[in-house]
Amino acid sequence: MIVTDHKADKAFDLFLKSVRKFNLLTKGDSVLVAVSGGPDSIALFDLLYRIRVDWHLDLHIAHLNHSLRGEASDKDQQFAEKFARDLKFPIVCKKVDVGQFARDRRMSIEEAARECRLQFFQEEARRLGLRKVALGHHRDDQAETVLLRILRGTGLRGLGAMKPVSDWNGLILIRPLIELEKKDLNDYVRDRKLTFCVDLSNQDPRFMRNRIRQRLIPDLERYYNPRIKNALANLAETVSLDLAFIEELMAKQYPKVIKKKKEGLLILKKKKFLQQPEALRFRVLQKAVRDLEPESELDYFHWDEFRRALEQSAGRYEIHLPNDVSVALERKEIILKKHAAGEAPPFEYQLRLGDRVVVRELGLEFVAEAFEQRVYKVDRKDRTSGIFDLEKIHFPLVIRNRREGDVFRPLGLHYPKKLKDFFIARKVPSYEKDRVPLFVSGNEIFWVYGIEISDPCKVTHKTRRFLKLSSRPV
Repeated sequence: MIVTDHKADKAFDLFLKSVRKFNLLTKGDSVLVAVSGGPDSIALFDLLYRIRVDWHLDLHIAHLNHSLRGEASDKDQQFAEKFARDLKFPIVCKKVDVGQFARDRRMSIEEAARECRLQFFQEEARRLGLRKVALGHHRDDQAETVLLRILRGTGLRGLGAMKPVSDWNGLILIRPLIELEKKDLNDYVRDRKLTFCVDLSNQDPRFMRNRIRQRLIPDLERYYNPRIKNALANLAETVSLDLAFIEELMAKQYPKVIKKKKEGLLILKKKKFLQQPEALRFRVLQKAVRDLEPESELDYFHWDEFRRALEQSAGRYEIHLPNDVSVALERKEIILKKHAAGEAPPFEYQLRLGDRVVVRELGLEFVAEAFEQRVYKVDRKDRTSGIFDLEKIHFPLVIRNRREGDVFRPLGLHYPKKLKDFFIARKVPSYEKDRVPLFVSGNEIFWVYGIEISDPCKVTHKTRRFLKLSSRPV
């Protein structure tokens, strides 16, 4: 057991308390420690270093050079390398042009820096065969994050801010300093006589987080609440507990709402969806979007727009989300699609009598056979085959999907109707309309596969020669 040897070593006690409280470490862990060279990351590594023997920890140091401050950034990297060398610990460094990364992706510098760091940590964790990365975020960082998200507009998830343990694409991020205040870390670094470097970009007022730290929080402390940082950090913690409860409820209801799921397509039962409390509806739809496309996101503004359409019982309504995802409201379903996935592109094939043809876009093989005698035993429930009057069919047949202006004369109707209206009447979902093969003789659609045959080509008592079209999956 480790006992602190200095009454002023409050940071060490809080650090150990957090490690145990949130189960951040287990004995024998291999951990990649993010070391920028600043006082927080140096304190983090020193704290882990002090417990490494008792906890049997295998520590590795990682440093990312953001290339944002020219020579100063290079000096930070040199400091980190010397720090690791003096302690005889392995270190990996990488230099990234964060500014160019941000411009290429139209992101803020702060967002780009975070994305680059996480990608770097993930690459190195995989290379080293470990999954845990220790980050130096503390209680003041938490308070700043909550304020930043409030100012930008956020929900419960955003208010929950940074968690002691989180998962990023399979990478476990731990924050052992999350319950320590900045002044605790400053005291710790001073008492331990640790050397560090100062990142001057943390003073740059161009960055919103810096303005919050330097101006907004001091004003809030001075004029409204001297313990505002604690209040904001406590808010994040209590919201995280509430959110965890809501997420647990959502996880139980989510499978009940799903009707169909395949690559590029997810369908929800509209009636079951509407039976959920509104707070769960939002999260169910949000989870569905992420399941379909992890890089997409349903924000509150999209949800508010969709919610109003639900309340107004809109017949068909569609919103478009990032990364080519759409969410459509239909009569009995909510349809989420990842465009260019699960959709059939335009196709057209010819089929001659006695031949077979594979429609690759649908994974179906069709065959055309002729009969000279009446086919009596026809399974009317079998939608994968059709029987027609051969003398009313002209070869070669064309198998294609729908086109603008298509018309079709369904069985029993004495006049043609728009294929679009026919699909609506038969309640064909929008996601299936481009996947329905149409059989064309001359310029006339005589079979809407799996749904209906045309009246002019039907079998009657006068039919002497029969055409059978059948299909099988390939």
